[in-house]
Amino acid sequence: MKSSYSWSRYSFQGMPSFVLAKKLKALKEDIRWWNIREIGTVGVNKKWLLEELVRLYEKDGVNGLTLAEKMERDGVTSEVKQLASLEEISLRQKSRVLWLKEGDNKKFFHWMENSHRRNNHLGNLEADGVVYEEESEVIDQVVGFYQKLYMETETWRLVVDDLNFDNIGVVENGLLE
Repeated sequence: MKSSYSWSRYSFQGMPSFVLAKKLKALKEDIRWWNIREIGTVGVNKKWLLEELVRLYEKDGVNGLTLAEKMERDGVTSEVKQLASLEEISLRQKSRVLWLKEGDNKKFFHWMENSHRRNNHLGNLEADGVVYEEESEVIDQVVGFYQKLYMETETWRLVVDDLNFDNIGVVENGLLE
């Protein structure tokens, strides 16, 4: 589905920072209205569906449900679960934004940096059934793996006779390096 919203659609005059701020504000308003139109108010929709679900369960307890009503109940249950998930995601995002806005950002950024450092650290490595724990051994194994991976192992090469290919000269080689 193609969106009718486009950054170039907003036209403001003034300093670039003023234009950017105005465009962001206009975009925020358009996104808010798009959300209401496309997704609707999650809370209101969920409340209406829950009322419908209660009605179907009460009817099931009194008279039973037809096959079509059972299918409707299953569909409504699925929609309620989906809306509850959307509501949970929205609340989690809002709380994170509020925490970042009002909280101690320095602590947050240090926490994120340490988290990235832990994720990017290679403490030990198992290669060919042997566990390497020393940093120098791990480095040697990683370097060796990639050297072996990119080493040419083919003994034959395609030979193309009578075709003139351009060669990279010393000057071009220097520029590439």
